[in-house]
Amino acid sequence: MKSPVLALALALAAAGCGPLVPFVPDQAQLPAGALGGGLDPDVTAVNLAQYAFADSGRTYGRPVDAARACASMLYIAGALYTSPRWSNISAITKEQLLQGRQEVRDALGVAPAATAQQVVDGLVGAADALNAGDQAAAIRALSGPAFPAGGEKVLAVLSNLPYLRMANVSTMRAANQLLDSGLDDRF
Repeated sequence: MKSPVLALALALAAAGCGPLVPFVPDQAQLPAGALGGGLDPDVTAVNLAQYAFADSGRTYGRPVDAARACASMLYIAGALYTSPRWSNISAITKEQLLQGRQEVRDALGVAPAATAQQVVDGLVGAADALNAGDQAAAIRALSGPAFPAGGEKVLAVLSNLPYLRMANVSTMRAANQLLDSGLDDRF
């Protein structure tokens, strides 16, 4: 006869079994030329984000650069996590990129239900509008459900982006791992 404790332990163990569903982070695509060049959008995005997040002074008063860096962060967190091409990037770095992406979302006041694509589209649209000298269009691009604080508030944050520690650490590690693999030199 089995003890009640053993029977309960077996029942709990059986209840916890089931198919494992792999985690796949929300992903976004970058429009062609969204980051201003580079043959490889993944490498360009890593390098752009790493440079911008290393020192918040690099984007101070430069909302176009901040918007592109934030869009890069949202893009690479999903791209480097899921693409077999980037199997050389450590799992720890990939997790840190997701944390850095959340830190960026929090700084911008992004709605929790907003997809990475919605945010990337808004940021790229705002950067393009600002480059064209159309601040009203930039504000519109940063308005809507993805940005509940409104375009003016998000644009103000982009003009004075705070230091985002995990965005800095994760993009620095990703850039170093690309460099160590020799992939960065080809692009």
